Amino acid sequence: MTGTDAGQTAVGRTIAYVTAGTLLFALVHSVLATEWLKSRVEALFGSRVRNGLYRFAYNNITYASIGAMVFAFRRLPDRVVYRVPRPWSLLMRLGQAIGLWLIADTNLRMGVGRFTGMRGAWEFVSGAEPRREDPAQGPRLEPAAGPPGGAFRVSRHPNNLGPTLIVCLQPTMGVRLLTFAVVGSLYSYFGSKLEEQRIAAAYQQRYAVYRARTPFFFPTWKGRQ
Repeated sequence: MTGTDAGQTAVGRTIAYVTAGTLLFALVHSVLATEWLKSRVEALFGSRVRNGLYRFAYNNITYASIGAMVFAFRRLPDRVVYRVPRPWSLLMRLGQAIGLWLIADTNLRMGVGRFTGMRGAWEFVSGAEPRREDPAQGPRLEPAAGPPGGAFRVSRHPNNLGPTLIVCLQPTMGVRLLTFAVVGSLYSYFGSKLEEQRIAAAYQQRYAVYRARTPFFFPTWKGRQ
């Protein structure tokens, strides 16, 4: 086997491993978000444990899984696919900054304690009765909350769009990161569709009004997609 063939084999193995690892993460992440699993946890441990600790555990499993992927993937052979020079790379960095803003603004508008699950965990350990988290992590659509603003006017799923921009707009892209970006972005997009079904079922008419005014994922001039 020549050096070129060996390099191509190594790159192919990297693509296969990163794809498989990202799909495994997507599967676990999706199953953890289902009402089926939440109801199983409630049946086994009671509503207080489910309401107080599930969201907190879900987020920490997510963060731990991402950390495990980063650790595992960094050991794989890599090769630079492209490098975007200035000034175009600066525009990509601007897009990444917008992604960071989307994540930060989303968390603030949803409530950091609500989004991370720390609110429920604190209520659990302090002896209070934990409040059940919302059916899906989206904008506050209660009548008293007012119309969604900020990141939730840019996209109906800014918490998924933000990480997509950060990963995909990396000016120097290697095989490992590009594979993760493609598979992860597809999961973010189609996972948002599943999340939207839960939000629509919970808020119905109020969500229909919001949906008609706000793009689904990527910003567009037309609200509905």
